[in-house]
Amino acid sequence: MRMKGIRYCGNCNPDEDPGEVKKALEELFSDGDAASVLVDGCSRACLSKKERDARNDPGVIVVSSREVMRRMKR
Repeated sequence: MRMKGIRYCGNCNPDEDPGEVKKALEELFSDGDAASVLVDGCSRACLSKKERDARNDPGVIVVSSREVMRRMKR
């Protein structure tokens, strides 16, 4: 699955670098159908709470930056 776009909330989180998260997402979603990705950068999950309807959209993936980076370390 490739990305249609990324929305990132998390610049308040000093533990995750948004640039590194974007690079990791580009590797994870490199081919196939396009999806929009919403990334919550911290445990407050502001973006996915704000975009509540997006969680039910099959063309949207909601993920935490911590999970993205954990998957890339495997």
